[in-house]
Amino acid sequence: MSEPKPPRSAVDSLLAGCLNSFAEITALLREGQLFAGCTLEQKHAGLACMSDEETSVWFVGREIWGSPDKLQRLEEKSKDSAFSFFYVVAEEDYVSLPAELRTPVYSKIITPISVHNFHEIVSSTQFSQRDIRTAIREQMQTNKDVTDVKHVLSMSRQLNGVRDVPKLLHLILEKAREITNADAGSIYEVELPTDDVRDGTVHFRFTQNYSVKQDLSAFSVPVDDSSVVGSCVMRKESINVEDLYKLAGNGEPTPEDRGLQHNKSFDQKLNYRSHSMLTTPIFDIARQVIGVIQLLNRKLDFHAKLLTPEDFDQQVVPFDAKDIEHVEIVAQQSGIALENANMHKEIQNLFDGFVDASITIIEQRDPTTSGHSHRVAALTMDLARVVNDIDEGEFRTTRFSEEQMRELRYAALLHDFGKLGVSENVLVKAKKLYPWQMDSLLRRFDLIRASYEIEYLNKMLELHKDGKATIEDLREKIYLRDRDKKLTELADCLDFIAKNNEPSVTTGRSAKERIQDIGNRTFIDMQGNEQRFLTETDMDSLSVTKGSLTADEFYQIQGHVTHTYEFLKKIPWSKGLASIPDIAAKHHEKLDGSGYPNNVSASNIPIQSRIMTIADIFDALTAADRPYKKSISPDNALHIMGDEVKQGKLDTGLFDLFVESKNYLQLIQKVD
Repeated sequence: MSEPKPPRSAVDSLLAGCLNSFAEITALLREGQLFAGCTLEQKHAGLACMSDEETSVWFVGREIWGSPDKLQRLEEKSKDSAFSFFYVVAEEDYVSLPAELRTPVYSKIITPISVHNFHEIVSSTQFSQRDIRTAIREQMQTNKDVTDVKHVLSMSRQLNGVRDVPKLLHLILEKAREITNADAGSIYEVELPTDDVRDGTVHFRFTQNYSVKQDLSAFSVPVDDSSVVGSCVMRKESINVEDLYKLAGNGEPTPEDRGLQHNKSFDQKLNYRSHSMLTTPIFDIARQVIGVIQLLNRKLDFHAKLLTPEDFDQQVVPFDAKDIEHVEIVAQQSGIALENANMHKEIQNLFDGFVDASITIIEQRDPTTSGHSHRVAALTMDLARVVNDIDEGEFRTTRFSEEQMRELRYAALLHDFGKLGVSENVLVKAKKLYPWQMDSLLRRFDLIRASYEIEYLNKMLELHKDGKATIEDLREKIYLRDRDKKLTELADCLDFIAKNNEPSVTTGRSAKERIQDIGNRTFIDMQGNEQRFLTETDMDSLSVTKGSLTADEFYQIQGHVTHTYEFLKKIPWSKGLASIPDIAAKHHEKLDGSGYPNNVSASNIPIQSRIMTIADIFDALTAADRPYKKSISPDNALHIMGDEVKQGKLDTGLFDLFVESKNYLQLIQKVD
């Protein structure tokens, strides 16, 4: 008689069963017997998640995979490696499963399936998830422990924040020495004129030495194995030499050191001994070597000085694998930073070229103001520097950063950029009448003069025809006197017009009335039509009370500021230069709101614009004679500007600094 079988456990009983649907699977999992410690959450029909502290397994039923919209919403979550997904499909529904899910990439559970097989599949997935999570934790812990690497990576931001290449090279070498405890080091730039690295040259830039003072002259070496730096560029990899003196025959070099040479002349000159050396290439984004970091004498104590042979023996050790790793990370970050710095420099040069070209174009359209933009920029920057140096008074807290100074300089150089949008005729208008207007007026007066002559001759001819007069009688006739009177008056009118055409003439009320009187006079042209001496345009122009521009023309000139703003606004300025359009557009605004183009008052005028306004007015007043005005002395210019200060139009504090600094005298002397 056989012995009775032991009773089967509840789990064994479950494993012997079969699962025929998504509902049966979720019902089984909800009981919690099959996967101890796991809980089931089902917020939506056709979607359930079984999870514990380590794993998360999702089951997707027909309600989800059969709906494209629901399946699409699930797609992003399914990409997360922290989750595992099983698409539950009845055997007869397999053909209804979307084609992309029928590939081996997607895990599926096809029902009916034995509970045993189901348990094996899901358990295997859980084990994989646990392994993955364990590996991730270990990696995170490893990364956390490697504090030196974190320190190296933290340098990236600092390196990329430097735009000046010499400063950046100094910082690169400093950080490389710091992370490796190197006593000394040098940095080199590589010039590769062709694709063949052997045509290249390595240029020494500078060195740092904690123990002794070094003053090495600039030198260059070819890219070959005659030097360690040349060999480094050739190999495109770090070269770690444990002891340079072994290269000179004082010992057996390692295999990777063979072929390298060490020039001891530098050591002899400085009474220094270069033992351990690490030379690492700096790559650009295209994997071209653009520089070399060379470190000397790794020390046990970074702050120890190497002055005696004993110091070298006790302190200097070879660079190790960790040092190589760290320096290569520094080199990698340095390559990016150098490329950024060089790119920034190229952009800077490109933009400077654009600014110079813009000024050239402006001055070609308005040659009478040649040099104005550069002079205004120079005066503006001088005054801004004075403000920066003030430690007391209203400007004691006002400071312009290097970026703001650059922003102000560009704004000053481009403040008249909008003149490109103003008619060239208006820009260079020297007198109240344009040359062609004056030519037309002179021809009209010639016609008037001719009409007077013709009128006189016609009357004399009539007298002859009637036989009413002799030659002697004709000379005394009133017609002759009338003609001469008209011609004299005509000459007086033309002389008055010529004088009044000058912009320096102040046209008072009586002068305007005289212009109106002349303009309203008439004559008979060749066709017998009555014409006026002056056109409406002539009278408007000659009636200008100040300068040479009519109200409409002056409005066009004022419009150059608006054009400046619109043009400059279209340029995609960097964040540090974003205020250029606004600063440039307000250089004609006055503190009392009487300026243009928007009549803004003091609170809306930035200090940079106020500085530029003072520079612009001073240069406009003192600039060399222009067709429409005479140059005035600096003292007279300051007197005129002082009146505007008293009227509340210009900034009192800035004007006082401008006068006290006398920087404008240097500029005037340069111009002279």
